[in-house]
Amino acid sequence: MITELRKTEFYRIRHIADTCNNIEVKAIVSGMNPGRVFADHPENIRAALIWIQGQSGFHIVGDPQSKAFVDGLASYMQREIEPWLNKLDIGYVEISCETAGWMEAIEVIFGKYKLSNCHQHVYRLGEAMKMDGIPSGNVTVHRMDKSLFYDKRVSNLAFVEDKLSRFWDSPDDFFRHGFGYYARCDHMVVSLCFSAFVAGQTHAIDIETLEGYRKRNYAAAAARAFVEECGSRGVQPYWDCSPDNSGSLRLAGMVGMVPHFDYRIFWYSLQSVTS
Repeated sequence: MITELRKTEFYRIRHIADTCNNIEVKAIVSGMNPGRVFADHPENIRAALIWIQGQSGFHIVGDPQSKAFVDGLASYMQREIEPWLNKLDIGYVEISCETAGWMEAIEVIFGKYKLSNCHQHVYRLGEAMKMDGIPSGNVTVHRMDKSLFYDKRVSNLAFVEDKLSRFWDSPDDFFRHGFGYYARCDHMVVSLCFSAFVAGQTHAIDIETLEGYRKRNYAAAAARAFVEECGSRGVQPYWDCSPDNSGSLRLAGMVGMVPHFDYRIFWYSLQSVTS
């Protein structure tokens, strides 16, 4: 029977999480970043579905031969998870996985839905870092600190606050465990690059540039500063992006990131469940 674990019980799936390449899983299970865990048993856990709040999606881990989990997941999703996603105004279910066994199992479990899927690429820092272009004009790059939240000259602090709240329980948690940089143009924060998930000495990057300021190297400046600090601190940056995001792929290469591994994402629309 599938059950949700309390946060104080997440340690019960650490033996599974530790085998995952995806650090988002490890970050949730360790309690570093916000999420939820649904397991096939309260204690003797063989398989689990992990809600990764920062990605608004799930990652499935463990043994795809867990009969209780595989047989019960679709009905549990319909009964417990899909109504919850609707309340969050999330109109889809997204589930990622790393192994061929889970890829096959997901196809079977959700076969009655119109299921789509794609590969996702993960990059890590190679031996050399490079930067092919830097921003010009009235643009500055700053390290994120608490003073940013009290800077009345910044006109779009909500952009920063919304980004951090997606991945962290509080700004204090972020500043305690992560770091980041932002590019500024006049009185606007136009690009952010920061630790979205942290697992040991690996920091998953989230990077976003405001529409209207893209393709002008603001993201490149923030990413360069972030990766340089990773190098000086012995931190391994972790860059996750989709194959069709040519800008992110290009930027990853600009700062010296190299391919690490791929995994697969499946998704279906909640509208297809009700129609």
